Amino acid sequence: MSLRLFFRYYSIVSMLLFTCTRKALLLLAALCLITTLGLGQKVDLDRFYFEVSYLSLPREFVEPDQRSYGVRVETAATVASAYPEAEIYEKIRLFGYQKTESNPTVGVQVRFENVRFEKTDMRTRTVENKDKEGKVTSRTTYYTLTATYSAGGVYRIYGPRTDAPAKKRTEEPDKDAKPNRFLQAVTVSAQQAPANQSLTSSGLFPSQITYTTKEFTSGIDASRYFEQNQASIKTELINKYVNDAIQAVNGSLNGWYGYVPVQNREHLWILDSKKHPEFDVQQEAIKAVKDLMKTMSATQSVATLTQNLQPVIEYFQTLKTKYAGDDKQERKMRYSAYYNLAKLYYFLDQPDKAIEEANGLVKNDYDTSDGKKYAELAEDLKKELAKHRLESRHMDL
Repeated sequence: MSLRLFFRYYSIVSMLLFTCTRKALLLLAALCLITTLGLGQKVDLDRFYFEVSYLSLPREFVEPDQRSYGVRVETAATVASAYPEAEIYEKIRLFGYQKTESNPTVGVQVRFENVRFEKTDMRTRTVENKDKEGKVTSRTTYYTLTATYSAGGVYRIYGPRTDAPAKKRTEEPDKDAKPNRFLQAVTVSAQQAPANQSLTSSGLFPSQITYTTKEFTSGIDASRYFEQNQASIKTELINKYVNDAIQAVNGSLNGWYGYVPVQNREHLWILDSKKHPEFDVQQEAIKAVKDLMKTMSATQSVATLTQNLQPVIEYFQTLKTKYAGDDKQERKMRYSAYYNLAKLYYFLDQPDKAIEEANGLVKNDYDTSDGKKYAELAEDLKKELAKHRLESRHMDL
């Protein structure tokens, strides 16, 4: 091959290599650009919390003008000496009802038996100290004394029940009948329901209370501690016993009839991808939700709050059409929009709108379980509001 022909072939091959390399570089640059754009649109969601307040609705509906309740407390001497009846009476509360002494719609009866000392038991625990070879070098025995007291009590709640069987008509008393002298002093048992009321709920308080001392290195010291502090220990036990009982009574009473203010933490799904074009707007949106929801009160209308939240709600609505693609990232954006709207409408007591957004969440097919959950919650809320003849869980008590 001549030298001229060699340089001719060399030039052709070099040109081909340059052209291929340039195309490869262009292709690589394009791929990098596509990847960069894709990463810029990545959707990471995070929980951002806010406060909500509302009234928990009871199982039974009572007409507003009939919402009264009465409380009767009976305590044995040992309980009364540590926890006066008047304090127990004041702490039993039915939210949304007026406490009265005569002819209440809902009645509560509470009785505490005497608290009596029964026995003590000594328990021991031995700790061994060992050297590096595993040989026991010392033993320490710790003593605790457990005192057992007998206790007891009962509560009964009477009131109207929608599922209560109809009461039998009582016979008219005989006008000519003379009063029976032997029945004049008979008292009515606490187990009998007051007139026009049914036994709604009842419960027994624990029959035993126990107290355990701290650990001592001597059984004599443990016994001495208990003997020297027995009176204060008994008072402390009675106070805790009665407070726990009051909590149980109030829980049952308000579960059946009360409109109890509740405060909880909830969350929205907000964009946490800083490179996404919606990031800054979403940060403003969740800040607005947090600030506005602080004004929510269980005992005040949410009309003004709903109006103030409209710009945020409208923003979430726009995301459903702005990100309408089928890829995972856009469905994830729509998921957050549907979820946030369903939750906001639910806590603003608009169950129909919450159901609509929850169904949209299901159809979006990113996380259908959340959609089904809020559809069920909203349906239940709709039924509860209808049952209690309310438009909202936010009202003045």
